Amino acid sequence: MAEAPKTLEGWALVRTMLDDLAGQVQADAETELELVEGIRVLARTTALCAELSLDVDPEKPWFFPMNTEVRYLGGPNPDGEYHLAMIDGRRGYRVRGSRGSAAYLGFQVLAGVGLTPRRQAVYVSDTELELDAYGSFDLVLRATRPEGSDSGQWVEIPEDASAIIVRQYIGDRGVEVPAELQIDPLEPPGPVPLPTDDQVGDQLTSMAWTIVKLATLHKTIKPELLTMPNVLVSAEAAALGSADTTPDNLYLLGTFRLEPTQALVVDFVPPESRYWSATLENIWHECLEPRRRRSSITNVHAEEKDGRVRLVISGRDPGVPNWLDTGGRHRGFVILRWLDGAAAPELMTEVVEL
Repeated sequence: MAEAPKTLEGWALVRTMLDDLAGQVQADAETELELVEGIRVLARTTALCAELSLDVDPEKPWFFPMNTEVRYLGGPNPDGEYHLAMIDGRRGYRVRGSRGSAAYLGFQVLAGVGLTPRRQAVYVSDTELELDAYGSFDLVLRATRPEGSDSGQWVEIPEDASAIIVRQYIGDRGVEVPAELQIDPLEPPGPVPLPTDDQVGDQLTSMAWTIVKLATLHKTIKPELLTMPNVLVSAEAAALGSADTTPDNLYLLGTFRLEPTQALVVDFVPPESRYWSATLENIWHECLEPRRRRSSITNVHAEEKDGRVRLVISGRDPGVPNWLDTGGRHRGFVILRWLDGAAAPELMTEVVEL
């Protein structure tokens, strides 16, 4: 009988982690809806982590979307696009494309391999991006400065660089054009290698721990917010994990807990910024059906009155501007994002009867 001990051990770890996490979902869910969504989040997280860990080729990488039309995991901004490519810091890469007209574009290189926690190695925001007359960019990711034909905008990466994440924020999808992206290796890839027991075993082990990370965000990112609902607090990106956030962002986050007849009103004066957004999530940090439900809003679409914005969060439409739909969920997270180093605004929250 054939043997592949590391692969089987890695697969057993994935199965054990999934069983343990399913038990945790059962323990943390307060309603049948939360239980159903929690198990679905676990399944969707497994699908994403398979792409992150197994479906990779650092010798000849490509950008793939971390979200789909219905999969919005890990507290993303649904009014944005997230693309990822898995790389090897011992190699070099060229990232080319056109800037487009999205409100924001940023390139984040993560470092750390195996079970080492990922860290942000370098970040290039659109304010630092060198564009030609046609709005095109040419980034060269490499540990040493390129010469001759390899010249471009050099981005120094460490030898343990493992991924590049491209974030775009879009204020109005009907008008703004996302960036076009392409990544190519500087050195020609070698022959296609066959999978080995060591390789697949390590990938499955990494997959298991990545599932744990994404499925337990409600316990690792300010979990105290679940016990102090209907209040929002400010947080710098680094405080929420530099590998998981945009360093150009300021965040305001909290939770809502409402009866069916109640709404949470969030009232503030938005700071000067080219972009901000507000998003609702369930307790598993999954966005609430943004494809068909108005559970997110940007500065472009939010209505102001006397320089103030008044968001109304509830499970049914109160017939006012800036309504964000919970879909009838009795609790969840509220995330506001601001760009450009904006200071946290004065903000008031109030629970009212509909």
